[in-house]
Amino acid sequence: MSISFSEYGGDRMNRKIYRRWLIVIFAVYLAAFFYYLSYWIQKAIPDVWRMTAGQEETLDFNIPLTVQTDGVSIPAASINGEKVPSNRIHLNLSQPVSVNIKETGSYKVSVSCMGVRLKNVKVDVVDEIKVMPLGMPVGIYIRTKGVMVLGTGDVTTFEGSRITPAKDILESGDYILEAAEKPVISIDSFTQTLKNWEGGELILKIWRNGQEMNVRITPVRTDDAEYKIGAWIRQDAQGIGTLSYVDADNHFGALGHGITDIDTSQRIDIRDGNLYQSTILSVVKGKNGSPGEMIGNIDYKYGQILGEIKYNSENGIFGTLGDNVNIYDESQALPVGLKYEIKKGAASIRCCVDDEIKDYDIEIESIDMGNFAQNKDMVIRICDEELLSKTNGIIQGMSGSPIIQNGKFIGAVTHVFVEDSTRGYGIFAERMLNENVE
Repeated sequence: MSISFSEYGGDRMNRKIYRRWLIVIFAVYLAAFFYYLSYWIQKAIPDVWRMTAGQEETLDFNIPLTVQTDGVSIPAASINGEKVPSNRIHLNLSQPVSVNIKETGSYKVSVSCMGVRLKNVKVDVVDEIKVMPLGMPVGIYIRTKGVMVLGTGDVTTFEGSRITPAKDILESGDYILEAAEKPVISIDSFTQTLKNWEGGELILKIWRNGQEMNVRITPVRTDDAEYKIGAWIRQDAQGIGTLSYVDADNHFGALGHGITDIDTSQRIDIRDGNLYQSTILSVVKGKNGSPGEMIGNIDYKYGQILGEIKYNSENGIFGTLGDNVNIYDESQALPVGLKYEIKKGAASIRCCVDDEIKDYDIEIESIDMGNFAQNKDMVIRICDEELLSKTNGIIQGMSGSPIIQNGKFIGAVTHVFVEDSTRGYGIFAERMLNENVE
């Protein structure tokens, strides 16, 4: 049997194409492998890892992978009972890892596999922190930074035409800080500036997406002989929430999530605010598809002010209780449980849905160690029959209710699942405690 030159050349060409496809498939497979590997590493290992100095902790990542960590040498550190010999450590993440670092400080560590760097981690070793979990209902009143723009609309001019002066100049979520170089501290102050306007271009200083800027707008004389800019504005916000904790210096944290505007869904930039004593009058039970709520009375009398709200962040509202408000009790304070200490299973929440602050049984169903979902670090389920009979689960106003497990304050309730009122989200306590209220 003989093979012609053309047949042999064609066979060799097919083998080359086949090898190329194998290389392409292997490269795609390898890229996909490292993509999913990186995803699970990102999900299981947070960007910032906090540990308590001198306390042996067991970390259980449950990832079938052996990795290498590189970083600065960590003094007085041991892993699995053995002193760390160098700044290069091999870890089997499929098995629990016991870590003990005795000296406080911040350390940078990189995690790699087969020579590919997957993640950089900052390790913060801190002294034990204690706070007093509260679960106390409070009235919340905040004042915005300037006045908030909700939207723009038409106005009728003195001549009878319809125009929108603020269109393409002001945006929903803007804050008007100054008008004609005069501070805007309330709707009344802004309205007064417009009442005194005599025509022409008006310069507004606004706050937009974290930046100050000036815009020019021409107020129009309307059919009621007043000048208007055609913008809907809002000044203050108020409601009922739960005080999560207070520390020995009277610093408090509440809600576990930021206060957002009901119309724009944006977190409100505040000038200041206050906490007030509040009484729960009644409860509207939650049901699937319709969250319930606490209905309460807020006492706005000056003598009933509990504290000052200093800022409104993604992780809650924070501030300082008044000097005459002596809530903190060292005997009732608990250590703050860091996220790696939290386990799936039994825990409790502390809240007040009638006239008494009580602890109720819950179950922690899942824990997200990554930073993918702001203030949605845990999924919890209410399993306490008494609380279920009162509320059917988590209701509006319970945001901020402290979560306690194994004698430690580990987080706070933040959201309810609209389609299942027995379940909701919680935020890690360390995320809230990381906010600085000084």
